[in-house]
Amino acid sequence: MPKILRYGEFISRLRDFGVIELPGRGKGSERYLIRSTVTGTTKGPSYTIRCHGSGNTVKIGTMSACLRRLQIDPKEFWK
Repeated sequence: MPKILRYGEFISRLRDFGVIELPGRGKGSERYLIRSTVTGTTKGPSYTIRCHGSGNTVKIGTMSACLRRLQIDPKEFWK
């Protein structure tokens, strides 16, 4: 069952799946997330998410859209 996560914890969990954050690629408070499919490159599925501080919460709809776009199984993510 999904629960509310803070931005920092959400990004930390995504890193376990090989997702990297490129803060310079987004505009303003946006962060660009990439799940690299080719080792050593930034090629692969990506998602742009807003970051207004690592302590702010990420909405469930945003989390599910991010997981879907980055091709991460929600069952694996919520283990």
